[in-house]
Amino acid sequence: MRSYKLVVYIAVVFLLGLQHGLLAAQDMGCRPDVLSKPTQQGLWVVGETSGFDPCHPSVQWRVPENADNSAVVLAVHGGGGRRDAQAITDRFYQHGYATLIFDAYAMNGFTRTPRLGNAARQLMLFKVASEALIWLKGRTEIDTRNIHVYGISNGASVVLNLAALGPPYEIRSVFSEAPTPVGMGLPDTIRVPTLMVFGQEDDLGAPLGKKRWEISMPCRINVKVHQAPSGTATDCSKDAPNGRMMTTVEWSKKVTLVDAGRLDTVYLDGVAHGGFLGPLERSTWADFMRSRGVTPKPFMEQVGWSQGGTEAGRAALLREALNFFAATTAK
Repeated sequence: MRSYKLVVYIAVVFLLGLQHGLLAAQDMGCRPDVLSKPTQQGLWVVGETSGFDPCHPSVQWRVPENADNSAVVLAVHGGGGRRDAQAITDRFYQHGYATLIFDAYAMNGFTRTPRLGNAARQLMLFKVASEALIWLKGRTEIDTRNIHVYGISNGASVVLNLAALGPPYEIRSVFSEAPTPVGMGLPDTIRVPTLMVFGQEDDLGAPLGKKRWEISMPCRINVKVHQAPSGTATDCSKDAPNGRMMTTVEWSKKVTLVDAGRLDTVYLDGVAHGGFLGPLERSTWADFMRSRGVTPKPFMEQVGWSQGGTEAGRAALLREALNFFAATTAK
C-alpha cells in the first residue's frame, strides 16, 4: 500500500510540474517556429535567419522582485555573443531594471560563436532584437512605456538602427556603446533619445593611431539588411560599392532627428572597447589572434584591438547609462 501511495504521489507531482511548465511556456509566448539554421559561407550566412523565441535557452528574462511595473533594458550583444553584454546587463538588473538578453548566434543554430563579417552578425542581431521589442510590448509585468535598449559593438550599430524604427516598435531610449559604421550601415534618421559612448582607449578595428569612431572602410563591405530602416547602406554597400563609408562621427553630424529624436556622444577615460569585458588591455589585432593560438596575418599588426576598462572607467560607463535611462524614463 505504501509503495502504491508513493507511486500516486510521484505521478501527481509529475503532472503538476508538467502543467506548471506548460503554463509557464504559454505565459512566455514560446515561438519555436521562428527558429532557423542558416548556413555559414565564408563571412556570410545563407538562408532564413531566426526570429526571437523567448523560450530559447540563450534567453535570460529577469524582472526585479517586488517591482511594480519596472522599466526594462533590452541588451544587444556584439561579435562575441551574449557574454559581451552580460556583465553590464547584470548591473542594470541590480539597479532595479527588468532585463532581457539573448544570444542571436545560438538562436540561429551556431553551437560556437562563428567567425563572420559584421554584416552577417548584424543581420542576425537586428532580426532577433526587433522581434524581442514586439515581445516586450506584450509583457504585463513591466512598464511598456519605458523600454530602453543597450547595445555593444556590433550590437551598438544595430540599436542605432532600432532607434530609427517607428510603430509598432516603441523604444524609450537607446544607449549605444562603441558602434561601427561597418556592417548594415547606420540609419538616416533617429526617432528617440540616443546616446553614443566611446572609450578614449577604444581602437578596436581601427588603424594604429586612430580610434573606433574614426573607422572608415570601402563601401563594398557593407550590406543592406532587409527590413532595416533606410540608411548609409543604401548608397554605400556591396550593391553601391564605390567610395568609402562615413565614419560614425561624420554620420552623427548628418543624421536627421525626427519625433523625439536626439543624438549625443560621450567619450570616457579609462575605457577601451567594451568597458565591462574585463581589465583594460591595450593590444593589436595580431596580439589578440596570438592569444587565441592563431597565427596572425601581417596586416593585423597595424590594427588596434584594445578592450576592457579600468575600475573607474567602468563606473563612469555604468553611471552614464543609468543616468541616461533615468532621465529618459517616462514618469
